[in-house]
Amino acid sequence: MRAFFKPVSATIAATLFLSACVTTNGASNRQLTPAEQRMREQAATYNQTMMEGALMGCAAGGLLGLLVSNRKNQVENALLGCAAGGVLGGGAGAYVAEKQEAYANEEQQLDAMINDVRQENDRLAGLVSATQDVIAADKSRIEQIDRDLASGKITMEQAKMRMAAVDDNTAYLDNTLAELRKRQQTYAEASNQVDGSKSQNRAMDEELSKLEDQISQLQSERDALVERRTVSRVG
Repeated sequence: MRAFFKPVSATIAATLFLSACVTTNGASNRQLTPAEQRMREQAATYNQTMMEGALMGCAAGGLLGLLVSNRKNQVENALLGCAAGGVLGGGAGAYVAEKQEAYANEEQQLDAMINDVRQENDRLAGLVSATQDVIAADKSRIEQIDRDLASGKITMEQAKMRMAAVDDNTAYLDNTLAELRKRQQTYAEASNQVDGSKSQNRAMDEELSKLEDQISQLQSERDALVERRTVSRVG
């Protein structure tokens, strides 16, 4: 039996590796400012929770693939099961199933979902605040780079090296926004699968609206930074 589980172990290890790639800083060799570190800590906490369902789905799907396989196609079916389970595990279906397992009725399930979104909004508020500090510093950084380049204090190569920190922060923010949109979609789809009272539905809608507003605010901050970066003297 031990040999049967080797493909599952491999797929879980691969998924763990991929999850680590998602949360790793793109320019890990440079010294981060306190604001940059705080932004990454906020985002890393979020990204870690995003991967939990996918990892569990991968393990369950891989195991199911083994159970329905013969020896000739064990590895193939385990990998396919992991991939399928990972998608389901990270989506609304698994999220709703988790609440159904933990709570007796749909009203309790929806209350738990509302609380999850409320906590998500609290975490996101911290990320928005940290990101605003980072972007304000990056805009000032761009201004200084442009001034130093124009006055001949630095070469274009040096300017690009300094600008890499701005580009790294932007790329990190892009990845975080993509994951936030996935989480937002999961919450919205899950809420539609559970019937609650009018007051519960209203509370969920309010939390989802707040989540949308904060994601949009984060997107606007990112876009403003990219706009300033685009008109910089540094290509």
